Order: sequence, then C-alpha cells, then structure tokens
Amino acid sequence: MSITNNINKEFLAFFKQHKIKINSKFLIGVSGGSDSMALLDIGLKAGLNISVAHVNYQLRNEESERESFIVKKYCLENKLNFFYKEAEIDLLKNLQNEAREIRYQFFNDLVEENKLDYILTAHHQNDNHETFLLNALKGNGIGSLKGIPEKNGIILRPLLQFTKIQLLMHVQENKIKYGTDSSNLSSKYDRNFIRNEVLQSLSNKFPKYEQGLTNSINFLREDYSLLNKLVDEIIQPLLVESKDHALINLKSHVPKQAWYHFFKKFGFNYSQINNWLESNSQTGKFIESSTHRISKDRDYWTLSIKTTYKRNDKIFYINKNEAIEEPFKLTSHLCETLSLEKSNNTVEFFNFSKLNFPLKLRKWKSGDKIRPLGMKGNKKVSDILIDHKVSILEKENIYVLESNNDIVWVIGILINELYKVDNNCSFFYKIVCQEK
Repeated sequence: MSITNNINKEFLAFFKQHKIKINSKFLIGVSGGSDSMALLDIGLKAGLNISVAHVNYQLRNEESERESFIVKKYCLENKLNFFYKEAEIDLLKNLQNEAREIRYQFFNDLVEENKLDYILTAHHQNDNHETFLLNALKGNGIGSLKGIPEKNGIILRPLLQFTKIQLLMHVQENKIKYGTDSSNLSSKYDRNFIRNEVLQSLSNKFPKYEQGLTNSINFLREDYSLLNKLVDEIIQPLLVESKDHALINLKSHVPKQAWYHFFKKFGFNYSQINNWLESNSQTGKFIESSTHRISKDRDYWTLSIKTTYKRNDKIFYINKNEAIEEPFKLTSHLCETLSLEKSNNTVEFFNFSKLNFPLKLRKWKSGDKIRPLGMKGNKKVSDILIDHKVSILEKENIYVLESNNDIVWVIGILINELYKVDNNCSFFYKIVCQEK
C-alpha cells in the first residue's frame, strides 16, 4: 500500500474519532509550503468540502509570490474556493506572533462570512515535538507539555498523527508542487533553532526519537486529564459556596501543586500561589488575579470575584444569520442539513420555525426557568446549575439565549425541549459558541 493510501485512511479516522461529519464545510489554511499543500491534497482526496485561505505576508519577495501562485493554481485546477489576503506586518513586533494573529483573524472572518464549520491547519507530529521542547526549556508546567490539541473549538489539526517525512513522501508521490521558505533555514528564531540544530542532533544520536517524544506527549496529555480530575476530588469537599464567594477550609493538608492547578482556573499563576502558600498570610491579606481575589480569614481562604470586575448585565440582540463578538464570540446560521455529532455543548441545533428574531443573549438571573430536553415541565436554571455542579464563581459567567421570552439555551449546558429539532423540521438553525 502506498504512503498516500495509508495517510488517507488514517486521515479519515481522525474525523470519525472526533465525531465530525465528513460533509461539513472546511476552511484549510494553506501557506504553499509542503505541509499545507499535503493537507490540501489529502483533504481533497478524502472528499472533504474544502475552501482555501492563503495569506501573503510580502516578507520574502519572489518566494512569497511563488507560494501564492502555487496555491491559487492548485485551487483553480481543482475548482476550489480560494480566499487571498495580502498583509503587512509591523517589523518592530514579533513577526511570528503578528503573522499568527493576522492569519487566524482572516480565517475566523471567512468562517463567519461563508457559514463554514471548521478550520483545518497543517500542524504535524514534528511541530508537536518542537512545541514540547520550547515549552520545556521555558520552564512551563505540564499544561504546556501535553502537546498541541488535535481539536480546539472549530480548529482541527488532523495531521498531528503524521511526521514531516510522511507528508513530504505524500507530496513527492503525488507530484504536488510546493514552495520552500528560506527563512526556515535560519536558526535565529527559537523554533528554527530547535528544528535545525537540536532535533537534527537528536536524530543523529537517537534515530527513533520521534516516536519516543510522541509517546511522552501522549502520556502527559493523559496524565494532565487525570491530574485535573484528582485535584477537583481533593479540593471540592473543602469548598463552601455562598452567593458571591467561596470559603475554602484550610484544615486539610493539600499539596502545593494541587492548589496551583485549582487556582489557575481563576487566573492565578504559579508564583502567586507559591508565595501565598509560603507566606502563611495573616487574616486580611489577599492576592488578586485579573478577575478574582483570594483573601485570608482565620482558618479559611475566601475566593471571590474582584469588586473591579463587574458583572456584565448588558443584553445583546442577535439577528438571523448574524455573528457577534461580545460578550463572547457566537455565530449562527440557517442550514438544511443537520449534524448532531458534537464533542461538546458549544454547538446546538434548533427548530428554525419556532425561533423569533432577534434572539436575546444575557446573563442568567434568579427566577429563570427552562424546560430541559426530555422533560415535560419547567425547571429553575439555578437548580440546573447545581445539578451540573457549576460553582458559584462559574455561575457568574453563565449566559442564556432567549426567543419569544423563552430561554431556549443555557449556553454550554442544555437546550429547551420545546425548541429541539424533530422529524417535522424542514430547516435547522445552528448556533456555535466559539469563545467564552
């Protein structure tokens, strides 16, 4: 079996594993290099519904123009939608960070404007190794060592299972043209130094290092997931939650690392928590993150939202097929096909005929009720949040979506039985909460 057949089989298995409909609408970010051209060709051979986005940063003159030409020509020959953007980068800033921000803003805008479902990027196994080593050298913790996620919201990275060599073999076997970025040969950038100097040396000494690093990253990812579950099991029994704060009982011994992993969810960093624990702070002392405060009160710590971090009670209105950027990113559009294969609760489908626009988005409040999916009667949202073990602090950021003064979705938790999709639906309304 050729390398192409092997790759295509494993590529399709990625979508099945993540329960992503193969007939979804995909936007592929294509630079014109070997990795992204491989992704584009693999996706086309897999029968994906593809649109292509290309950014010309105009930094390498003829090289940049050649890459743009290669991508455009491939799209024309294969009758693919091609979106092109010329960008100017501030050379006084971090080039890689600037390029990344420009690129993803362009991708997200295209997704909204063209009602696309997912963004595909060409990150591969060796990118994962480079990221792992960079984060390890910076002294980052396990959260940064568990690798690049295969799925992050609507961003998918189906090539993480393949090595750079495998992708090069694919483009060579299929005679796919691609550009070469000469700047990658310079080791002045940290990532290039890892790639050109460190990993090349490792390859000479340890020929099978790639599989070893991949196994280590996979183990760390599993360990990190287990760690978070164990931390919650240790600390949750020590919490006493009330209306606007949580008391934490200090009588039980809890490892320093457990406190760090718990408090980082509220914006605190390792140094803050380490200094807080070592100082044995007196009553009245406190530390703050951008959104929360920890203060000492005898045998308790009090975790509360900062008084300067005010609750946003603004009401937002959403018209049909409209996307909004605040209070978080939310997109919506009418569709004729339905996919109920979801990996989380940030994507929902509703019976379009029962919705009344504009929809209303707001923070939940005391007294709110909804008819949960599968139930015959209404239930208080406050009780639902308790059932789902939503902490008092997390409750501050729970939003509901209304139609006809009915709550149709407690976002991220459940939808209203009366607005669900049924066999009589001709049109479905898809709503995606992309950032929150």
